[in-house]
Order: sequence, then C-alpha cells, then structure tokens
Amino acid sequence: MSIPLLILIATVVAIFASLWKLFQKAGRAAWEGAVPGYNFFVWQKITDRPWYWILILIIPGVQFLMLIIMNVNLAWSFGKRGTSNTLLAIFAPFYLLPKMAFSDDVQYTGNLDWKKEKGKGGGREWADALLFAIIVAFIVRTFIFEAFTIPTGSMEKSMLVGDYLFVSKARYGAKLPETPLSFPLTHHTFPIIGIPSFLEWQKIGYHRLPGWAEVELADPVVFNYPLGDTVVVQNEVRSWYQYKRDAAMQMAKTPDEFQKNPSKYLADAGSYLMRSPQYDITIRPKDKKENYVKRCVGMPGTTLEIKNGTLTIDGNELNPIPGLQHAYIVFTNKTVTKTMQNELKEDIGLNIKDIVDGRGKAYVMILTDEQRDQMQAQPFVDSLAVNWAPKKVDWANKLSIFPNDPNYDWSIDNFGPMWIPAKGASLDLTLENLPVYRRAIEAYEGKSVGVKDGQILIDGVAADSYTFTLDYYWMMGDNRHQSQDSRYFGFVPEDHVVGRPSFVWLSLDNECGWFDGKVRWSRMFRGVK
Repeated sequence: MSIPLLILIATVVAIFASLWKLFQKAGRAAWEGAVPGYNFFVWQKITDRPWYWILILIIPGVQFLMLIIMNVNLAWSFGKRGTSNTLLAIFAPFYLLPKMAFSDDVQYTGNLDWKKEKGKGGGREWADALLFAIIVAFIVRTFIFEAFTIPTGSMEKSMLVGDYLFVSKARYGAKLPETPLSFPLTHHTFPIIGIPSFLEWQKIGYHRLPGWAEVELADPVVFNYPLGDTVVVQNEVRSWYQYKRDAAMQMAKTPDEFQKNPSKYLADAGSYLMRSPQYDITIRPKDKKENYVKRCVGMPGTTLEIKNGTLTIDGNELNPIPGLQHAYIVFTNKTVTKTMQNELKEDIGLNIKDIVDGRGKAYVMILTDEQRDQMQAQPFVDSLAVNWAPKKVDWANKLSIFPNDPNYDWSIDNFGPMWIPAKGASLDLTLENLPVYRRAIEAYEGKSVGVKDGQILIDGVAADSYTFTLDYYWMMGDNRHQSQDSRYFGFVPEDHVVGRPSFVWLSLDNECGWFDGKVRWSRMFRGVK
C-alpha cells in the first residue's frame, strides 16, 4: 500500500473519529458526527459556510480541494488560525483534527469575523475567495465549456491557426475526470516547470453525464489523442508507437528483413527506447492525453473507403464540406515572389505558409476547390493537379498509415474499405483483419490479444469473433494533406470524445502584424461549422 494512500485513509479515519467530539464542543449532538452525509451538513453549519459546499464536495476533481478548504475552516472555527495550524489543516489533518477534538484547551470559537482580525482578515478573505473562484472555474472548465486554441492548419478553412474558441463539453455530455487528483485549470503539465500536474493515486472508470446531442456525421469534434497514452516529449509531442516503428525499421535495416519477424523487431525497439536516456517517454492516463480537433467523417457501424481523395460511407459520397482543402502541384511560368504571395493572400485568402517552393517553377499549394479555380485563372499558372497517393506499403514513412502493418497498402488518398466498430456489434475476427481492430480491443476495451498456432486468443481464450463494448468514430482534418488524423492513429473510441467546438471568440493571423490585419474581426463570435 502506497504512502499517499495511507495518508488518505488516515485522514478519512481521523475525520470520522473526531467529528462527534468537535460537534459536542460546538453545542451539537455527538450522534450527528456519526451519520455520513448529514455530518458534512452540520460541519458547514458550525463553520458558517454555505450549504452548497457539500454538493461541490462530491464533484470529482475538486472534492479534495474542497475538503482541504473545509478542514481549514474547521480549524479556524476552533481557534487554530495561525500559519502553522493552517498548514497542518492542509497537509496533516489526520494529526490536527484529533488533537482539536480531544484536547481540553481547544474550544469552539466560531468561524472568523474577517473585519475583526486586526487587519489580517482582508488577505485571508481574498485567499478564501480565490480558492472558491478556482473551484468554480474548474467546474465550468470540466463540465460546461473549455477554451481551446487551434495550433495547426489541419482543419483549415473551417478553423484557422490562431482561432481561439470555446468547446462545449455539455453538448455530448461531460466526462467525469478519470484522474481527479490534478491541479485545477491545467491539463497534464504545469506551465514553465514542465512536470505532471496530476496524480494517479485515485482513478475512476469512464462515466459521462447526459448531454443533449450525439456525435453526428460531419461534426467537428475535440477528442483525446488516441495514441497519447505513451508519447515522446522533445521539441514537440510525438507518438511513441511511431518512434518504435522507426527504431524497429532501423534495426531490421531492410523492409524484407523487418517483414520476416516484425513482432521481434518492434519488441526490441521498444526495449531500446525505454532504456535510452535521450528519449523523454511520458505515459499519460486517458483524460490527460493531448486534445485534438478534427471532423467526424465515419460513424459506428458504417464502412468507410477513400478512392483518390473521395471519401464514401457505405458506398455514398460524404456531403461536401465547405472549405475542404487538398495539396496541389502548381506549375508556373515565373517565380512566385514575396509580393505575389502577399497578393494571393489578400485576393483569394491563400496563406503564405501554404505556398511551398518545389522544384524551379513548381509549387505545392494548399487550396480549396474555390481557390483552385481562382489559382487556375492566374496568368502565371500553367497548370495544376492533385498528386493522389496510390495504394502501396509505405516503407519510406515507416508504416505510418493505419493499421501500420506491412500487409496493408493503404495510403492517405486510397484507404479501405474498412468497417468502423459499433457498441454491441460483433465482428468475425481473422488473422487478416486483426491488425485493424487489435488496438481497439487491447488498448480501448482492455482485453489481451494474442496469436498462437494460427489461432486468435482474447484473454487467453480462442476466439473467432468479438463483440465491441464501445462506439468508435473516424476523424479527419478538412486540410486533407496536412492533417495527422485517423488515417494515422486509427479509431477514436467514444470515451475519448471531449466536446464540440462552439464558437470563435478571438482569431489572430500570425502572418500579419498588429496594425496590418492581425485580428480577424470577421471571424470573432462566429459559430463553428
């Protein structure tokens, strides 16, 4: 048993062993301290605190902070008001509370009257108010909405780099924190110092509050990065699994050698990376994974396929998405100068960063259908076309395309067909389709999967089918050739869904100066589609 857990148990025991005596000293009946739930109500009465603090005490993620505040107020109500006693109430209530209860010289004084505290009450009152404000902010951020920033261009033109928006967590039903012991208003890391802002002493399972809508096809969705359970943190956060594939391919030296025994090379690569001090490998619980935003283009129980960039669901082409972008090779009869780039940005809304010099007078440009037609009409453009990625086993990119298996030749533009798992639906498992569904069964549904003598084993039992317990979604960026999405990391389970972007409250163009159109006024306070 860990020391933190022992401290928590000691605190709970001390509270219930002491309350009856403290209540007696405060003029209440001793039995009131022995009735779970009701004793907290009396606790609030004798400390002169609002009754609704009891409701906050049952909210995962803030209950421990709330309990600390209640312990401090209890100590103050029995005259333990100095700095040392306040620290004991915060860090060692298992010692202070019994001492208060069973020491004859400790008497009930009532809670602080801030105005009579010789000038010291103002600071303490502000501290009390600040703590409560943090709790309220935490509740809003966890259960109602959260601010989110668009860091990359994967969703342009729907959501732009520099968009600051609010994500509705209540729409699909807010998730209860699965690692509730965390510092308020942080996600997984303390700013500046870079250490984890959460503790894994307590974990609860996946639970979601009721919402008023379900995830629908074409919804923009914020979700936890599915491969974010293990990441390599260097200049940027990258998937540990891709690092492992890279290392395995290097160990094998050739694709043919790797394909002889991929499991061995992957296992050896994993062991090497874990031992190597140059890699900062971080393991995170589900609710502390990085947040991504993409568009839901595949629903549970449907079959998805991409042919030359055209996505179909159950054979039907997805309805047009306004602002959908692809990478075009643009052949020009002259060099595109900086002045021309600025003109293209002003005239047709083409970002400067989306113009990449290729070879000579060939450029790669990220264009919507409308921008493609406008670019074709430019006098310096000879021709343009999309270079669709054909189906092939992509050894050059270390099998980065899902399901990251040498037996699959899918590419970002030619992918599938592939069935998306649905809750309660059964799938016939074969050695051929196992690579597609193995991670979902293992990582998201918590089963062990193995293969022995050509037979698939689930939790050690031979199986030729599997019934899924979660719904899964397929998420893709609107900027189809500049997006790390489900084509790389696979299915997004329902318990990873965070919320839906609601509206943009601020939009800044980092290609412009403050006096040269940096603020995109036309995007502010607009809904997200």
